[in-house]
Amino acid sequence: MFDTEQTDFAVAGDRGFDLFTRVHDSGQKRAQFRCFAMVSGSDRRITGFEPLARRDPDTLLGLVDAAQGDPLLNCKLAFGDTRGWPRAEAGQSPLRLLLYLDFFRAWQVADMAAARLAAQMRTAPDSLPALPAQLAGAVAPVYAFNRLDRGVGLARLMEPILRRRIETPGFADDPPGSTGYALRMLGDLCLRAGEPAQALACFETAVAAGDNPHRRRKAIEAAHAAGLQDRVQAHAAAYAPHGRLPDDLAALTESAGQ
Repeated sequence: MFDTEQTDFAVAGDRGFDLFTRVHDSGQKRAQFRCFAMVSGSDRRITGFEPLARRDPDTLLGLVDAAQGDPLLNCKLAFGDTRGWPRAEAGQSPLRLLLYLDFFRAWQVADMAAARLAAQMRTAPDSLPALPAQLAGAVAPVYAFNRLDRGVGLARLMEPILRRRIETPGFADDPPGSTGYALRMLGDLCLRAGEPAQALACFETAVAAGDNPHRRRKAIEAAHAAGLQDRVQAHAAAYAPHGRLPDDLAALTESAGQ
């Protein structure tokens, strides 16, 4: 239906407009989607999550304008009544409707999986996947679709369980560090959602699962956002084995010490 190039678009999300890219993967039967930036606030501030977002800001904001301005994407739709269904030719770009329909299905599948995981955590905490790769795989769709409220809810349920698991004598994460990666993804979602204290808890537990410069960076940023100056200093000091503290983190440390 689409070519193999990445296709970008915007949808209204939990805290503004989320910018997505459709990723072609010949090994998957259906399209994969990934949120790479968020546009929020009255000033339409762009927050990039990966290098893909380092492009012309006007181009990225144009994705939001297209989503807001296309009547095809803002109509009322009842799936059980074809008389009200939008017609592709009525939109600014007919193929965009098919792109959004593809996204809709993938979003729903991910949402059902996240809801099922949250329900399991509430009723049977021990049902949290024991294998690190399965754990990261359960969190990954929530992260890919930038489900901030879902992410915060899962973080509150999962972080205490994983902290106890990591504190158990003999714990060892798998070689890729999947347990820590799952916690890092949850921490990122909490930080984006304006929940820095919960984000810090996730990042600190991720560090306990396996220390690396990126997790320490995230812990410093979350501690600074939460106004916990002692934690900023502690994580900055613990960064030493990884080398010199990057300038932006050093600036946060200096401001914390004032």
